[in-house]
Amino acid sequence: MGAPEWYLSDVVLLAGLAYLLARRWRDPLLRYISLFSDYFALFLLSAIALTGLLMRYFTKTDVAGVKQLALGLATFSPRVPQGVGPLFFAHLFLVCVLAAYFPFSKLVHMGGIFLSPTRNLANTNRLRRHINAWNYPVKTHSYAEWEEEFKDKLVAAGIPLENEHARTVTSYRT
Repeated sequence: MGAPEWYLSDVVLLAGLAYLLARRWRDPLLRYISLFSDYFALFLLSAIALTGLLMRYFTKTDVAGVKQLALGLATFSPRVPQGVGPLFFAHLFLVCVLAAYFPFSKLVHMGGIFLSPTRNLANTNRLRRHINAWNYPVKTHSYAEWEEEFKDKLVAAGIPLENEHARTVTSYRT
């Protein structure tokens, strides 16, 4: 009593997945750069959503049996209860495939939102200079030192030297 016939989240999930798939098929540039992994993730999420919706609205699943199976799996003594249909096992299989596929897929990029430096670091770059604490010292040399190191190669290539021909280089730059 009082429960909606269709949950809005179910409609939004299916509409979002349908939009992403239609956009991939409709846009020629996006279709050109799409890989099998892009379609696999969309179809996997769609299959999980569809099996879940089928279980919720059309073929009722014994929730007590699912709980018994989950407790059996958690205690390493699984028993297959009566009343849990094959649609639940298909849904469970698809969720397990997603759990195994997720760390190696493009879907894991969404975790970067929480690890982004713009979210986690202080935005005080105008107040003080931030220096990376674990950077090792790098030996650098000036342009004059570099020119002295490669002087013979520069002269052989016909490139004017700044130290000896300051007027030529200055007029060349302007």
